[in-house]
Amino acid sequence: MEEIDSNFTMNAIQIPACYYAYNHSLPFAWQDVVRLEGSGNYTVFVLQNGQTHVSTKTIGNYGLFLPSQFIRIHKRCIVNRAFVTGFCDQQKVVFMADGTAAKVARRRRSSLMNL
Repeated sequence: MEEIDSNFTMNAIQIPACYYAYNHSLPFAWQDVVRLEGSGNYTVFVLQNGQTHVSTKTIGNYGLFLPSQFIRIHKRCIVNRAFVTGFCDQQKVVFMADGTAAKVARRRRSSLMNL
């Protein structure tokens, strides 16, 4: 299996045991994740095939371990740059490859403009 990062492999997202009391892994590859949406103490993973996966960890917990291709655009949303198809500055939204739009926070627009 090809090693991508010290925390990730091609087949699953691995969260090290030092961060939690147990090893935490998700049943999909990180390159299949279109975006992460925070919903209180839960995180919803939206996958490329349209499926969603709900986790009982907060979005901030995953933000620490995601590779650099993921960018936080709002306090409740992290997107995969590979699936961003466009940006509308007037509406302050990012358009995704799956046909959805995600709201961009005012203070995070500048980091998105540099892409």
